[in-house]
Amino acid sequence: MKPRPADLPDYHDPPIDEVVIAVQFLPIEGFLDSHIREFWREIQAEYPVAENQPRLEGPIESVDETPIAPTIQFPVGMALQGRMWLISETDDFLVQVQNTRFMQNWRRRETPYQHFDQLHQLFWNNFRTFREYLMSKNLPQPKIQQAEVTYINWLPDSSLTEFFLPARAVRIGILGTEREPQEQSWSARYSLPNNLEMVQRLYVQCQPAIRAQPPHARGAQFALVFRGARASGIEDSEVEDIVDLARVVIVETFTELTTESAQATWERFK
Repeated sequence: MKPRPADLPDYHDPPIDEVVIAVQFLPIEGFLDSHIREFWREIQAEYPVAENQPRLEGPIESVDETPIAPTIQFPVGMALQGRMWLISETDDFLVQVQNTRFMQNWRRRETPYQHFDQLHQLFWNNFRTFREYLMSKNLPQPKIQQAEVTYINWLPDSSLTEFFLPARAVRIGILGTEREPQEQSWSARYSLPNNLEMVQRLYVQCQPAIRAQPPHARGAQFALVFRGARASGIEDSEVEDIVDLARVVIVETFTELTTESAQATWERFK
C-alpha cells in the first residue's frame, strides 16, 4: 500500500456514503455456499452478523470494449450459488463473498469516514484470511481477473447544479429567464492508457436518488468506479497498483467535476 500522495486533494467532511474495494475472479471450483458460512467463522468476531443476498453478476472489462462474460457452470439441478454479507457490529464495515467475488465495504452509519487507508488494509487482511481458508480446505486459490474501487457520495436535498460542474452546462435561457432541469442524470466512461496489457476504465454517474437508509431522504448520488482488468489474470502486486491508482484517479476526478463552493462546504484543505 503506497502512502497517500502529498498533493492529492483532501477534505475534512467529504460527502462519502460508501467505499468498496473488490476483486473478481473465475469461479472457484468446488466452492459452495456452505464454504462461505464456514469462512464466516474465521472473521465472526469482527463481523458477527451474516445475511444471504442474491449473487452479483458482471462482466470483465475488455480491450475491445465488449465486456467478457464470466464462465459459470453448475450441474443440472443445482441451485444458483448466492452471496453473503458479513457485517460488523456497528453496521459500517461489510465483507461480501461469493464464488466469483470478494468485496470489502465501508458504509456511513454513526462513525465518520476514516479515509481510504483503513479500508485498504482491511481488504487485504480479510482477503488473506479468505485465501488461507481456501487452502485449509484444499480448494483452488482465486484467479483474479479484475480489481475495482467504488466511491459513492450522497448529497441530501441537493440539485446537481449546486455541486456538479457538468450539470451547469444544461441551464437554458427562455422567455427572459434562466432555467435548469427539474431533474437530470449524467454518466460518462473514461479509458486510461497503460503499458500493462490491462484494461483500465473510470465510470462516473451523477443522478437524483432516494437514499436506501431510513429516513429515505431525497438527494443526489455521485458515484465513481475504477476498474482494472486482464482476462488472463492479475497478480497481487497488480491488484495493489490498481487500488492505489483508483484512489488517486477517483479523488482527482471528484475534485475536477465539483464546484469550489461545494468543496468549501466539504472543508477542502489541500
